[in-house]
Amino acid sequence: MSAEKIVSERVAKTFPAMSYKQRGEKGPQLVIFVAPVKEILKFATVNALSPSARGPQREQKEARVDAISKFLLADQENTIPTAVILAFDKGMASYTPSIPAQMGELRIKGGQKHAATIVDGQHRLVGINLANPDMEVGVVAIIDASPVEQAFQFLVINNKSSKVPPTHTKALLAKMKNTDLPKRLRSAKLAFDIEGINDVDLVNSDKDSPFYQTIDWTTTPIAKRMVQATSIELSLAYLESLGLPDFDDRDVRRSVFLVIWRTIKNTWPELWIKDSRLVSKVGVVCMTRYISNLIANWADNEELDITITDLEQVEEQTEKIIQYMDQDFWSTPWAEKAQGGFDTNQGRDRVLQALTQLYRNGKRGIPWWTDIDIIDRSLTKPAARKKRELRGVDQPDPATGRAHQKKARTTGTKKAC
Repeated sequence: MSAEKIVSERVAKTFPAMSYKQRGEKGPQLVIFVAPVKEILKFATVNALSPSARGPQREQKEARVDAISKFLLADQENTIPTAVILAFDKGMASYTPSIPAQMGELRIKGGQKHAATIVDGQHRLVGINLANPDMEVGVVAIIDASPVEQAFQFLVINNKSSKVPPTHTKALLAKMKNTDLPKRLRSAKLAFDIEGINDVDLVNSDKDSPFYQTIDWTTTPIAKRMVQATSIELSLAYLESLGLPDFDDRDVRRSVFLVIWRTIKNTWPELWIKDSRLVSKVGVVCMTRYISNLIANWADNEELDITITDLEQVEEQTEKIIQYMDQDFWSTPWAEKAQGGFDTNQGRDRVLQALTQLYRNGKRGIPWWTDIDIIDRSLTKPAARKKRELRGVDQPDPATGRAHQKKARTTGTKKAC
């Protein structure tokens, strides 16, 4: 047997376990056991139920995985006690009882084939594995589950869950107001629509957030406040309004929003200052809308193979968009003297039209201000001319409107190779 084949084969495993039949002889055999997530991921897979973005089943959402990992790393006391549900294919696992009869041993068959399918808990397993591969989780295993049984359990479990009613949530939080509960919820990045632990507070208090301690919020030092809280709220609300099923999860929406703006901040650090139009309410809301619209449209294109919840892809697509957008758009005075004049539905629509034209101009390689009507054009040409000269770029050709790179002049003679 070759070394490659030996490595690829999975070793048989055993775990202390207990077994029961919830419906007597009619239902499947259920086995409960505990195992480190790294061991579970060696014999369990999600492929059978989530083949691809084109398939009918749910696939892995990197934003949810990231949220689970951060939840566990936020506080050593944070746990996820709910059990993962696995369905073992026929003949891939067996249970041997011992004394007392309720206890025994689960033996999982080795080999090259995955023994089980993850019916519920895919994101928990991957997120926990990212935080700590040795962390143990409880497992409920369905033994000798047919493909029909696996599909049935998957559909029932993922369509029967319901959230706690808002009235119950508020009542419980009010009752526990003077305890450590709000503090733990905040550190775990769990948002509720009440003062102190909502999305704005989480965006402002997360050290990985580009808006960390910059939002005009009660917990932000006055000298550092430069971003309006309503701009964050409106941006997250817009992501929810897109109607994408993945954005039903507020953790996913918040993660995608933060990745978009982290990329913007890294690309235009000079604009990350107080009174910058980019981080004004109009700037944050309109850039969020523009970039999320483009990425969502690209994700709908089957030929592009973009997943809206893959945070690396969101970052990559945001970078592609920004590379065509000249940052001078944000520092050049706009036509209306009062910046608040654009903080209306009609005003934001004009800014979105300007951003669309800015992007198109960049792709065409023509002056960024072309056909943008919200800027004071009298101030663009002198500033742009000086900027282009510093970059060693000719002025736009009057006939084509395109710029041409100046040829570098060299002096002296070439060195002999």
